Amino acid sequence: MATYVYDGSFEGLLSCVFEVFRTKTVPENIVEEQYHQFTLLEDVQHIPADEGLAARVLTGIDARTEDRASTIVYQLFLSELPKVEMLIFNFIAAVIQRNHVSILENFANEFILKASQIERMMHREIHRMHAFVRFQKAKEGIFYAAIEPDFNVLPLIGEHFERRYADQRWVIFDTKRHYGIYYDLTEVQFVTLDNPVFNLSSGDLKPEIVDDAEKIYQTLWENYFHSVNIKERKNPKLHLRHVPKRYWKYLIEKKLIRKSA
Repeated sequence: MATYVYDGSFEGLLSCVFEVFRTKTVPENIVEEQYHQFTLLEDVQHIPADEGLAARVLTGIDARTEDRASTIVYQLFLSELPKVEMLIFNFIAAVIQRNHVSILENFANEFILKASQIERMMHREIHRMHAFVRFQKAKEGIFYAAIEPDFNVLPLIGEHFERRYADQRWVIFDTKRHYGIYYDLTEVQFVTLDNPVFNLSSGDLKPEIVDDAEKIYQTLWENYFHSVNIKERKNPKLHLRHVPKRYWKYLIEKKLIRKSA
């Protein structure tokens, strides 16, 4: 058995999977290059990323599952969970072996069950990003939002915000993974920020670039939350269930309440 090493990209991982099936060799491990620790007794196969081979893998599993499996595999990859590469390989192997869409409902298979559990976790995180993203307007007219999700869901939320804010330019930046998505009124594209516009500890735009109107809107937002905050109806347990504390860092209303407390 061999250890397959890839470059960290989705295409690189799928290229490893293709090579495994081509050689009919069960992998001992599939690991990203930056995390691989070489040992003398290890049979290591460095597999370069090949978009063509990756596409063949996705086409093959979608043909067997009514175009559903590739979406699941991509979400598994974006989860960034430990050993997710081997889960993806075993999931794909189960799909190919069964050769029917019914495999996706076969939760007696441990790999299908685990994939389904992670898929639900990803959907929950995506839903929370839809609800908890808070934009701040910069003087240049672009709206910025900072997020720090548990999983790498940024590639999965752009379409939602493109539909919702189609008439505005905006950036959503993942401070944990140091990249973002930018909508320029035409399309969504991935970006990095050479000069950080955020205070990364709070998610606030730097004062010198904040639009004057933004300060007025935040004051109105603060007044609104004070007006609907009925002390007698507080239910902290229910609130935490719907708005877990790990998301409070970049919620403007939470910062306003703390400042005024």
